[in-house]
Amino acid sequence: MELHSTSSPELEDDRTEELRERLDAVRARIDRAVALVGRRERPELIVVTKFFPAEDVLRLLHLGVTDVGENRDQEASAKADAVDRLIAAHTAAHPDLPLAPPRWHFIGQLQSNKARSVLRYASSVHSVDRSSLLKALRRAAAGSAESQEAGAPAAGRAREVDCLIQVDLRTEIPSDARGGARPEQIAQLADSVQAAEGLRLAGLMAVAPLDEPPGPAFARLAELSAELRTVHPEAVMVSAGMSNDLEEAVAHGATHLRIGRDVLGNRPAPR
Repeated sequence: MELHSTSSPELEDDRTEELRERLDAVRARIDRAVALVGRRERPELIVVTKFFPAEDVLRLLHLGVTDVGENRDQEASAKADAVDRLIAAHTAAHPDLPLAPPRWHFIGQLQSNKARSVLRYASSVHSVDRSSLLKALRRAAAGSAESQEAGAPAAGRAREVDCLIQVDLRTEIPSDARGGARPEQIAQLADSVQAAEGLRLAGLMAVAPLDEPPGPAFARLAELSAELRTVHPEAVMVSAGMSNDLEEAVAHGATHLRIGRDVLGNRPAPR
């Protein structure tokens, strides 16, 4: 079933105006949070478009958004292709108003068998949390490089993919299916990412625990990030903060915020 249309939407319509107002409100929240703690650097905004159509991504590009997040490969892969088609249609109709493609961030739990698919479109993977997934990403990245060197159609893009280690911030970590490496696993995963061809160690990602205040959890993430940078100084990204807790994330040094609902509204039912 086709989930996304191939014709460019009218970029100045009621939906665009709604997104503009929501986006302005979120950006104002970020600015206030930055000013409150006296930070110099403003965090980057990743708009999470899960369950929203490719047409909304095009509208976001029109409004100046450059980074888009997804957490399910089946949806993200189809949406990335649809956005490319929409950009092409828009450029053909409006050559004087070009739109650049977004940087796609994969932020959800990732099955190892989806690694090759994700590397086809994603600029970064925020959810590296176990050695088996990392091995799959390494194989996929190496396979892409070999295909390009041989002149075959590229299975991925000719560039390094940023990898963030997802950390479970719960003070007591049960044995469940929730994503995230234990803090003591960070060093080994970081070394393995750093050694992988086609992958680049970018930093850490975390989600605030459901049953704990976000502030102390993000403080722990900041400490873990500082420890990581003593060995890997290039791993400066800290992906943390969503609609409910972006202020706490900003206060504790988040460099990238993952905001969905407050920009796009309540998610529609999955199709």
